[in-house]
Amino acid sequence: MLRMSTIAKRPLGKTGFDVSILALGGVKYNFLPDAEAAAVVSRAIDLGVNYIDTAASYKDSEAKIGPVMSERRDEVYLATKGTSRDRSGMAADIEASLKRLRTDRIDCVQIHDLKDEADLAKALGPDGAVKAIEEFRAAGQVRFVGVTGHRDPHILAKALAEYPFDTILCALGAVHEAVRPFADVILPAARSRGVGVLGMKVMAYAFLADHAERALRFVMSTEGVASAVVGVDDIEQLEFNARVAREFAPLPAAERADLIQAAGDIYRRRAEEAWFIKLPQSPVA
Repeated sequence: MLRMSTIAKRPLGKTGFDVSILALGGVKYNFLPDAEAAAVVSRAIDLGVNYIDTAASYKDSEAKIGPVMSERRDEVYLATKGTSRDRSGMAADIEASLKRLRTDRIDCVQIHDLKDEADLAKALGPDGAVKAIEEFRAAGQVRFVGVTGHRDPHILAKALAEYPFDTILCALGAVHEAVRPFADVILPAARSRGVGVLGMKVMAYAFLADHAERALRFVMSTEGVASAVVGVDDIEQLEFNARVAREFAPLPAAERADLIQAAGDIYRRRAEEAWFIKLPQSPVA
């Protein structure tokens, strides 16, 4: 099969890895039958995508990716996530992920869905999840430590200040920019520490389906973002995303503003469906 490797790449913080500006998210295609899901992963690699994102909590995503990793592990940066906040729980998460992914090493294990200060304190505590990741890193089974979140950008910025995370994956799509902005808080904090930034919620669970090309370019155009992490339903969507990435041109300021306006309008019509946006609670009078 003809390999296409024309998707642009950018440095992923201080990791030393140049990541394709389009990354394959681990959700959605994992609902396909095993062979079809594996075909999506393999085709993504063929198209020049070199970052694969997954998580232990994404149903059977890791198990769907595993067969491809058993043959093509060296071609990608492989990142997964664990929801445990204590050392023993995260250690068990990592062991299980290694088995499901059919590999002896994971490039990045991320503290997944960081919620609040108590959550952060537990993960970074003396018997916290980060200790387990560090132990696997010392053993050569994990290379980097990351953090993810889509609830509160200020908690994520605090996490970057309190621990030398290598990467951060957070909500940087146009819907969040319109409703619950992350970029102004996260990007300066990451830049000052050399943390690699990956943008998620690009399509906002299809809220932006009618604006797909601009939604992709919006995140890819955001200064300081290494890659847009996007899940797909099938190979057709993957091919579309890869074409946009290959032909990438920055989204002009006027178009960015127009997309943010449209995204805000969509959110207001569908706010009850937007479980993935956590708004700050109003203070009690």
